[in-house]
Amino acid sequence: MSNYVLFSPLGMTDPTRGFHDGAFIHICRVYKPKKVYLYMSKEIYQYDKRDNRYERYLGKLAEELGFSCSVVKLVHKDLERAHDFERFYQEFMQYIRDIGDENSDSKILLNLSSGTPQMKTALLIVSYVSNRSLIPIQVSSPKGKSNDERPVDEEYDLEAEWELNMDNSPDYTNRCIEVRNENLNAVIKKEVIARHIAAYDYRAALSVAETITDFMSKKAIDLIKAGCYRLSLEVNKAQMYARSAGFQLTPKGLNEESRIAYEYILNMQIKLYKGELADFIRSISPILTFLFEMYIEHKCKIEIKQYYEPSIRYDRDILSRRLLSGELRRVLDRAFGEYKDKSPSAAILLPIIKHKGESTQIEVASILRDIEDKARNIVAHEVISINDDWIKEKTRYSADDILKYLKSFLKYICPIPVDAWDSYDLLNERILNILK
Repeated sequence: MSNYVLFSPLGMTDPTRGFHDGAFIHICRVYKPKKVYLYMSKEIYQYDKRDNRYERYLGKLAEELGFSCSVVKLVHKDLERAHDFERFYQEFMQYIRDIGDENSDSKILLNLSSGTPQMKTALLIVSYVSNRSLIPIQVSSPKGKSNDERPVDEEYDLEAEWELNMDNSPDYTNRCIEVRNENLNAVIKKEVIARHIAAYDYRAALSVAETITDFMSKKAIDLIKAGCYRLSLEVNKAQMYARSAGFQLTPKGLNEESRIAYEYILNMQIKLYKGELADFIRSISPILTFLFEMYIEHKCKIEIKQYYEPSIRYDRDILSRRLLSGELRRVLDRAFGEYKDKSPSAAILLPIIKHKGESTQIEVASILRDIEDKARNIVAHEVISINDDWIKEKTRYSADDILKYLKSFLKYICPIPVDAWDSYDLLNERILNILK
């Protein structure tokens, strides 16, 4: 069965004129749609009520050519002013939306050659601005110029018209011309999507893209979804969508812990790019604790989490004095006087790194912990305005410096390729290339 449906106003050349198909019938002859929607003014309806000529002629054509086509009549008995452009535009736009919803798996043909000039113009504009992909079709006259044959009127001998119709010949000339139209709505919205992508606002980009799915590559939408989930740190979902579009999101060879740390720091990098410095500073504590735990396990060779136990008081794990080895208990006692059970944090874990780590790495860990102490805790508990000057004043380091230290500390634990930190920009580049 054909995958086309046709929306067609009707005019004084339908269904036939001058022993040839009118535009509506000729489009049906060429494309064999499975359904047609016929828009009728009061005058056209009067003809249709008289002899049902449009549906009957289409029925004969369908039977002759061996296809099935249902008819929906959109009757407007009140439509006497057939030059009312504004009315046609509004009604046609709504009809196309409804037809698209009813026939989501079909291509929609538009007849630009039947009806009044205002109808034709309104339908052409709808094809430019609709959220759906439409196929506007013009049908040239049999003589290649204005049709000077007598218009169809009340008296219509359908059988005679059928018998004398020269387009019924097997070698008829196809007069349908698909109008090449670049949908202006899609063009504008793709520009909006591109701006959102450049600003790493994938959620906004997706909300726009989902209004023009007929004009969007599935790969582009999948990659935008990957960006959405990635920014929310739902990395498994992000990877699933990225893989479906043939894009490698994270560097190969990273274990689960390293991948989490890498994505978190990338997320902080985006906050920095977007000027979200307060959120950037607040993000330091969770990743610093995570990195210190990784470092102690992989570089200091201490399975630190074996000393954790659940605490009802803190409603989370604590680093338990009772479970600590004698060596670690002494390290923490020297740092805190007499160590008492605390939730794991960068402050608690730093003495262990100083005891077992390498000197260069201890220096970076100490700098990061100092930054957390001087800036993060203030931001977490006060409503203040944050800019890079404020960060430098409190920590002696810029936000860029802080990000570099976090990246370098992760690199001590696992190998991260230098170009891996451009991953969001590479994702954006891929999306924008598909949009073009």
